[in-house]
Amino acid sequence: MKNHKVKNAERRRSRNIINGLIILGVVLVFLAIAAIFGQNPGAQQVAIPQIGKPFSEFSLTSLEGKQVHLSDYKGKTVLINAWATWCPPCKAEMPDLNAYYQAHKDQGFVILAINAGDPAPDAAAFASEKGLSFPVLLDPNSNLLTSLGIDSFPTSILIGTDGVVKAIHIGLFTPQAMAAELTPLLPR
Repeated sequence: MKNHKVKNAERRRSRNIINGLIILGVVLVFLAIAAIFGQNPGAQQVAIPQIGKPFSEFSLTSLEGKQVHLSDYKGKTVLINAWATWCPPCKAEMPDLNAYYQAHKDQGFVILAINAGDPAPDAAAFASEKGLSFPVLLDPNSNLLTSLGIDSFPTSILIGTDGVVKAIHIGLFTPQAMAAELTPLLPR
């Protein structure tokens, strides 16, 4: 009788261990699925830009399908310009930004124009219509711009050759404002 009770106890213990392992397996599968589907594939770990602080590394795809990283422009003065095709001030400032870029690109100046969620064909048509000669990057769901805290368009952020934010300009960037705000910060 004792032998029978011992065997039953061992069976119960074995079943408890197996049931515990099954429950643990189900929980681990659930956590893995939650981790995979809970991630935002376009989100990047970036900080909200602040004058005097380094700008976060990021990467986006250009209109040409090339992966572009901010670090590709290390040692250059970079103007990040957040824009959208539906934004009237964005449309108004683009020819002036392009002219400023053309005049200063030989000084190590580059503009990275980040489109805020427009379909790629719309952004490409806009860039072509405006004759933009600087890189246009796509932020399909505005994930990067949202992470950067940008919700007004246009917004321009000047990053110095040292990777530090030098100026933030919200709204239409006129040629006079570019001359006053950007030119003094360009390398000589």
